[in-house]
Amino acid sequence: MAPKLVLYGPAQAPYTEKCRRGLILKGLDFELHEPGCPEDFKRWNPETGLLPVLTIDAERIIDSTQILLHIDALAPKPPLLSADPTVAEQQRHLENWADESFLYYFQRWTALEQGRASEAPTRRPSSRLLRLAAWLRAGGTWERPHTAILRSIDSRLADLVNFLGSRRFFYADAPSIADLAVYGILFTLRNDAIPGASPLLTRRPALVAFMARVEEVSGG
Repeated sequence: MAPKLVLYGPAQAPYTEKCRRGLILKGLDFELHEPGCPEDFKRWNPETGLLPVLTIDAERIIDSTQILLHIDALAPKPPLLSADPTVAEQQRHLENWADESFLYYFQRWTALEQGRASEAPTRRPSSRLLRLAAWLRAGGTWERPHTAILRSIDSRLADLVNFLGSRRFFYADAPSIADLAVYGILFTLRNDAIPGASPLLTRRPALVAFMARVEEVSGG
């Protein structure tokens, strides 16, 4: 009997989508369970409360990278890493870069939004203090924090275009763990999880075409 695979995580989160696409690419049957309340995060991952988590029967795997490496061992074809050690190292490096680089921007945006929500509606500060606060939040420039985040995201998208070059996928002609990681991030940006990010992606046709190629081989 085939093992039962269950992926736990919010469908719109980049790391859930990264794993979901990997499971589809491998041709594995699985269920996706989304959290319905904050308690589900801790219930499904008591150690850190972070999702996604994959269960294979009674076995539980945490962290999106470990999940993909585990299913690569479970179902070796198609492989998620190149047989060429040099290319495989590039793919692993890009996967880590994509995960960590864009996570920073998501966390920065979340912190800004939480800061706005927690501001008490007390006496209105002077315009001079407001300008000073904006200057400090922008890291010592007059650029608004939200604008700074979008500018940085746009720079990272330009990096991805350069990394991709003329290949169908990153560093190879077949999708790898790197492509799944990048796709998960772009998927979330396309959904405008950070307002204003979706148009930045639209202006990068090479990345839009890349997403279409990943979707073509992983269930649309």
